[in-house]
Amino acid sequence: MRSLVRTVMIGAAVFAAVRAGAAVVPATGFAVRLIPTPTPAQGGVVWRGNALLVGQGSFGAGSEYVVRLDGALATTIATGFNSLGGFDLDGTTLYTVDNCYGMDVGCTGATTGDSLYAVADATTRTDAVVADASAVLPAGSIHLGQDVLAIPGAVLVSDAVGVGAGRVVKVVGTTPSNLVTGLDYLGGLATDGTTLFVGNLDGNFVGAVKKYGLDGMAAGTLVGGLSGSYGLARDDMGNVLVTGGLTDDFSSSTLIGVAADGHITEWAHGFGFSSDVFFDPDRGTALVLDFGVAAVTAVCRDGDGDGICDADCSTPASVAKPTLKIGKQDTPLGDDTLAFKGAMTIPGTPDPITTGARLLVDDDAGRVVVDVTIPGGAYDKTSKTGWKANKSATAWTFKHPVGVLGVKQVKVKRSTKTPGLVTFAVAGKHGAWAAADATLPVHAMLRLTPAGQCGLATFPGPSPACGFDGKTLVCK
Repeated sequence: MRSLVRTVMIGAAVFAAVRAGAAVVPATGFAVRLIPTPTPAQGGVVWRGNALLVGQGSFGAGSEYVVRLDGALATTIATGFNSLGGFDLDGTTLYTVDNCYGMDVGCTGATTGDSLYAVADATTRTDAVVADASAVLPAGSIHLGQDVLAIPGAVLVSDAVGVGAGRVVKVVGTTPSNLVTGLDYLGGLATDGTTLFVGNLDGNFVGAVKKYGLDGMAAGTLVGGLSGSYGLARDDMGNVLVTGGLTDDFSSSTLIGVAADGHITEWAHGFGFSSDVFFDPDRGTALVLDFGVAAVTAVCRDGDGDGICDADCSTPASVAKPTLKIGKQDTPLGDDTLAFKGAMTIPGTPDPITTGARLLVDDDAGRVVVDVTIPGGAYDKTSKTGWKANKSATAWTFKHPVGVLGVKQVKVKRSTKTPGLVTFAVAGKHGAWAAADATLPVHAMLRLTPAGQCGLATFPGPSPACGFDGKTLVCK
């Protein structure tokens, strides 16, 4: 999305004022975490289960690529792009665009570009497909593609050609056609299943979110008069999330939510320039790319101000006698060990066979160290994967021969004497968890269901209560 970023920032006369890599500040009622990426993030981001897909590299002929992050371990799944645009997933196929080709400055020698791309098996593949091999349309088909949106039977692409020439392209199979025309500098696309939301910046650099039917019929404007309109996503409460705007003093860029009546709520500010945004309904979290920053910013609702996303746990219990160890930090990623133990008093009766579990470890800087979702499901003897319960349904054990991002076993036991008391133990091997430079205090959360059955342990340190000994992060 490089071309539009330059146009927006220079046209708004704030290029020098907006601070690249500024510290992101959540608005009241929200929380922010950072998910590190190997290099500055580019283009787009999506999250499906435990797989996070994000663009990487640097602008120029064939020098951008797409990685899948499984914990801190990055697998390159597509290469050879010049200037990546936004991402969307349809099943396991990743769609994206490249908006630099031919005579465009910086793309001399590019063999592909200005097209739509489909990367198959993006959430599982272990090899990298080249851009040429994943092109849906011939090079040069879409001059300034910014974002993509998969809808039933088609993929939509926003083409930010310029004032009066911007359009939304509908691609069915390998055939493109104009769905919406007469727009300007288009940015993101989003939908609620019936309405298409289109981010647009006019010739005076005033942003708006316009509405259309999926047949391209105009349906009015959701909101106008914005200081910017770049990436779009729709959250789980019906709000349209918008990036690319600026604070009143032009000191930083923002993430806002726009309700159906046009009411605006700020989620966060402090971005250098907020670009692509994706909303993960399973985690209740918006993922935002900050232009030029080697991280994905995760923003979520946090009504009680405890630093934990409400979707993860609205009222976490305190964990008694917690211990956390993340080992083999002195060797390359992929062989790390993990152990998290403790006890918590929670409402109701846990049922991890139905709900699964989630483990999250982050530090005081908001940097995510571990984020693993353990699926529900009864134990399968063939795959040797899943949850087993004892006869009295007071103890459950999850096993996985390889591990879910390295987590091979989770044990949960409900007390028969103390109502609500649950002990737990999580064990992992062969993971990728970069814990050596964690900023104290460290926090660890285990969730058994989204309905308050979760515990939060805070390890303030310093060593030996919590610290790094050169090989292992040990907290107790």
